[in-house]
This record gives sequence, C-alpha cells and structure tokens, in this order.
Amino acid sequence: MRKAKARFTLALAALLAPAAAFCAASALGQSIAMNKLVTPNGDGKNDVFIFRCYNPRDAAVEGKVFDLAGREVAKMTLKQRSNGVPAVTDNVSGAYYDMQWDPNAGGRKPGGVYIYQVTAETKVYRGTVAVIR
Repeated sequence: MRKAKARFTLALAALLAPAAAFCAASALGQSIAMNKLVTPNGDGKNDVFIFRCYNPRDAAVEGKVFDLAGREVAKMTLKQRSNGVPAVTDNVSGAYYDMQWDPNAGGRKPGGVYIYQVTAETKVYRGTVAVIR
C-alpha cells in the first residue's frame, strides 16, 4: 500500500509541476516534447508522442512511459537522429534524438494521461502526455 501511495504521489507531483521544469534548457541544450496530445487513430497526424532530445555527445538516451499509478507501460524507441528543427537532414547522425512512443504498439493503451521520462546522460526530463481516443 505504501509503495502504491508513493507512486501516486510521484505521478501527481509530475502532473502539477510547471511545464518549464520538464523541458528547460540544460547543459545538453534544448530538449522538448514535440506534442503533448496524441490521437492514435491512424491518420498520420499526432499518432505517436515524440520527445526531441538534444544530445551532441551521443550519450545513451532512454525513454519510458508510465501510467498514473506509476507502472511502466512502455519503453520509448529511437525514431531518428537529426540535425534539428525544422528539417531532418539525415537519420544516422546529428545532435538530436527523436524518441517516440506509439500508444497502439505492444497492446493498445487506453485514452488518458501518461507520464514520460527521458534520461540523457545525467539529465532527466519528465512530463505528461494525453492520449485521446
């Protein structure tokens, strides 16, 4: 019971914290959530959640998605590496890593609010993403 309450408290704190705390510029540069609303209906628009992580030193990057109870529901995958916004000039090299989560992959996730966590070197980015079905 204590563990569940602690996870809920962490999830609630992540929801209530200001957005700037999640995606502020750091020593790694500017890392941002590209979209906070996902509508996975197959129309090719906002079907997946994308987090663009500035990573010029090519450090290991890991992304996870949790439900509001704190349970891990998915690992984010590396969509591409690029040279930044707006154009993607190549998919093999670059300072930016686009991490993605598809709510339909690995079992369809229900609509609702989820918490993402992306770790690059020692920096951890957290925030929320809403899946609208």
